[in-house]
Amino acid sequence: MAAGPDSRPLAGRQILICRPAGQDRPLAEHLGALGAETFSYAGITIAPCKQSPETDHHLKHLLDYQWAVFVSANAVEFGLEAVSKYGPWPAQLRCAAIGKATALRLEQVGRGPVIRPVGSEDSEGLLQTGAWKNLQGQRVLIFRGQGGRETLANGLRAAGALVDYAEVYQRQAPKEDPGELRTRVQSHQLSAICAMSSETLHNVIEAFGLECFSSLCSIPWLVPHSKIAAVAREAGIRQVIEAPGSELQAVSGALINFFR
Repeated sequence: MAAGPDSRPLAGRQILICRPAGQDRPLAEHLGALGAETFSYAGITIAPCKQSPETDHHLKHLLDYQWAVFVSANAVEFGLEAVSKYGPWPAQLRCAAIGKATALRLEQVGRGPVIRPVGSEDSEGLLQTGAWKNLQGQRVLIFRGQGGRETLANGLRAAGALVDYAEVYQRQAPKEDPGELRTRVQSHQLSAICAMSSETLHNVIEAFGLECFSSLCSIPWLVPHSKIAAVAREAGIRQVIEAPGSELQAVSGALINFFR
């Protein structure tokens, strides 16, 4: 007897996941269970960076801080690894995170309860939490990659906090050539491309080259935030799928709704 049509919601869809090597697997498995055929290209590379003297000093004096804020799951992984070189995590040091995935990772490694954003999953959302209303004289250490936005630090300083950075990782453009993925792009086989950051989006466009630019712009791109969606549209992407965050269910739900 012939098999019936695949009833899974993403059956027949080809999805390109542009996440760092090793971080693509959970999303690939999740979308695969929903019927999608997935491909991966590391649109950005995440690696530990050489710690500056300032970061080294801050990590040695964690007891001086009341708050530790993590901007991403990568900040959790590399930040806690860096801290472990200097001793145990101070019991009084409270944690906050930008985004549900980052907060969940902190809780998984025993750093909860975690303050997380109200509303939007970004610096602005985190600044809206009641915990930040009066920070006069309190010290906050922000774990992040090299560079980045100043919105969070400026908002915390406006609330009276003394803010420092612990830069524990670096973002790099991919070195891997897309290879046969260019053919899938140019032949319009891909149903969607997932990019979790503006930097990833730009890296992918550059890596695939000018010969793929028009085709890339015709493919729907999924992004997890309105700011990244705006960047995608400015870059020329004609269809942008905005997911309410980067968690697996948020991404798959947005894809299912779009194709439905």
